[in-house]
Amino acid sequence: MTVLFFWLIFCPNSWSDDASSSAPPALDTYNKAVRFYEDKHWDEAKDFFHQYLAEYSDTPLYVTCLYYLAYCYQQLGDKGQAILLYHKVIDQAQGGDAFWSDMAQKRIDEMLEGQKQ
Repeated sequence: MTVLFFWLIFCPNSWSDDASSSAPPALDTYNKAVRFYEDKHWDEAKDFFHQYLAEYSDTPLYVTCLYYLAYCYQQLGDKGQAILLYHKVIDQAQGGDAFWSDMAQKRIDEMLEGQKQ
């Protein structure tokens, strides 16, 4: 929920319902992924995040998408892939992306703590 709140504050225009009709392809793909993510349709969200990352690796949303993709894998029960992607978030996050690095580390810690129990 914190991630959604953060995104709504800093990028409110990308959430409009008519975004797909006039949005650039990268933003359209991102918005589709986020809609599936919000609806907890992890497989569909995962597919769109993969598509976004493959096609738009040089955009400001790249690290954000990596984080969301990792969370999809976590929700789908693939903790190994999730941890790998969270580490990639940490490696790639710089400057303004430090938020995502911190969130990724928290997720890793949660998963590793859950394995100890």
